[in-house]
Amino acid sequence: MVLDRTAFYPEGGGQPTDHGTLEADGAVYNVAKAMKRGPQIFHYLDKDIAEGTTVHGVIDWGRRFNFMRLHSGEHLLTGLFEAAGSGPKVFSSFSQLDFKPSDITEETLQSVWRRFDEIVDMDVPVRIFYTDREELVVGDDARKQSFLEKIPRGVDKLRMVEIGECALTFCMGTHVKSTGEIGRLKSLRLEPKKKRRKIVYFEL
Repeated sequence: MVLDRTAFYPEGGGQPTDHGTLEADGAVYNVAKAMKRGPQIFHYLDKDIAEGTTVHGVIDWGRRFNFMRLHSGEHLLTGLFEAAGSGPKVFSSFSQLDFKPSDITEETLQSVWRRFDEIVDMDVPVRIFYTDREELVVGDDARKQSFLEKIPRGVDKLRMVEIGECALTFCMGTHVKSTGEIGRLKSLRLEPKKKRRKIVYFEL
């Protein structure tokens, strides 16, 4: 089902889809996923609903907020590790960051952990804004260069996410309002791999 407007986040960019319900005329329809197809967002329901029906959407907020925390936490960790000389990030998810080539040590890990928790306690605002594509400077960051190349050339404005002076990148995902909502780290673990690849596993 396609709505004229929606608050459901469609799966993409490594972030899972929202779940929730659509309510109409006393009936409740479960939204199993939302997917973007071209300019439209399709909502996949557990039963059919008539075209033209007026609906009220309700997002599973617990699920959404958890992903917001993890996604913002991943941005903050990435910025802190890169500032500590981690080397380029080649993969990230809601539980791990991969850097290659990288010289991250246990000392680096503990330093980043302390700094992460400090920033969470400071409740630094997470700022979202738009910038002109031609004004964006990615330098020699291969990961950001690759992402930028995948964005259609017709997209002139890019959505940026900034966490104080610790992290800045373009991103279309959902984020918390400030670092206090991310929460402190429960664990941060380093796993060295071959050819100077380092994997950092984290848990909030």
